[in-house]
Amino acid sequence: MQVLRFLLSNARWWLEEYKFDGFRFDGVTSMMYTHHGLQMTFTGNYGEYFGFATDVDAVVYLMLVNDLIHGLYPDAVSIGEDVSGMPTFCIPVPDGGVGFDYRLHMAVADKWIELLKQSDESWKMGDIVHTLTNRRWLEKCVTYAESHDQALVGDKTIAFWLMDKV
Repeated sequence: MQVLRFLLSNARWWLEEYKFDGFRFDGVTSMMYTHHGLQMTFTGNYGEYFGFATDVDAVVYLMLVNDLIHGLYPDAVSIGEDVSGMPTFCIPVPDGGVGFDYRLHMAVADKWIELLKQSDESWKMGDIVHTLTNRRWLEKCVTYAESHDQALVGDKTIAFWLMDKV
């Protein structure tokens, strides 16, 4: 309980003291499941999201912090990095969701790196379109071209992929 109070008061402090306009929560998949999303292929089966592997305390914390953020500052934005596809991720807490405004659309940055490793002629437009549009219906996402995560897993950023092509 003390840790929960600390985390919630910390979020409030950043909003009030430094006038933050929102938060990006990194690695939320690792929090929401006891298996941390490792070696998991999420197929969309609801049992994968709401089963025994769900870390209920973590999901409740995410709901509470999103409720606090939006309750104190309705214009503040919360973005969550979840690769599992949790169905209620971007549904407001009063409607039974986790409460994030946006899901970080991780697959797009990985797709760009994958494409840069191929010749232009082998790009499949259908795969690109699928990656760009593969998300839950009407769910708002933040899509980006590259991520620090690529460098963390031993790959290069897009800038270095492009510079190395010359």
